[in-house]
Amino acid sequence: MKIVSLVCVAVMSVAVMCSPVLESQAPASKPADVQKDIKIETQNPIHVEAAVPLRNEPHHALVLQNDYVHVFNVTVPPLDATLLHQHDLPYLYLMLGRSDVINAVQGKPEAHLLFEDGETRYSPGGFAHIVRTDAGTLFHNITIELERPQGSPRNVPGKPEDRPLGACPEASGEPKQNDQIPFEQMTGCFETDEVLLDVVHVEGGKDYVDSSPRTAALLVTMSDANLDVSLGGEHTAFLHTGEVLWLPPTVSRKIGDFLGIKSKFLLLSFKDSAITTPK
Repeated sequence: MKIVSLVCVAVMSVAVMCSPVLESQAPASKPADVQKDIKIETQNPIHVEAAVPLRNEPHHALVLQNDYVHVFNVTVPPLDATLLHQHDLPYLYLMLGRSDVINAVQGKPEAHLLFEDGETRYSPGGFAHIVRTDAGTLFHNITIELERPQGSPRNVPGKPEDRPLGACPEASGEPKQNDQIPFEQMTGCFETDEVLLDVVHVEGGKDYVDSSPRTAALLVTMSDANLDVSLGGEHTAFLHTGEVLWLPPTVSRKIGDFLGIKSKFLLLSFKDSAITTPK
């Protein structure tokens, strides 16, 4: 009996001695709660990365600048991304080649965008975004920032809902057998109070000629273009895909395809650049 009681006392003593240890280990779930909070903080940072100005984004190369436009050649290689960058001004852009990208606008859900070669669009600006080429295709466009206030943007011809704002009308389709498509050298696309955007076609023997242009304009070559440009009766430049040239007002223009085949270019005219003749 004495042995049993001693064992009992020993067991009880151990129990008494262990109980404080058990109590000290009771709040074991708290570190897990702390870790959960840390994880949430990492995924939702309080300090959002500041957007860089457009001209400081390394994928945007400034190729022309004056009082009317800032023109950028934008190239994002496959499986790459731009920095978060700010678009403060309204702008137009021309796609060079097909592309499949993620457009991540700050403060909005990401959008998956597909572009066809030759697409044009207008944006009023006032946002920051990142462009990612997750699909493994090159993203290449010419971005034209418009320095002056634009007023009311609208597509021409047709209603605004006919196509995205800033888009040029699509071709009417393949001709029927033995039919011919009439040659239309200039097609209106878009205008604001400040600019007018046309797409111009030139073919062998069908040059674009304007002997006395009233306004200054920006020429932007589209894909597979081979242009021979003369200004004021003198050869000025040979232009290929994605190149730009400023055309002053009142100076005659002659633009053709130097290979004698077909080329297209955008002509962005600036309405308030017209030189008025004193009466």
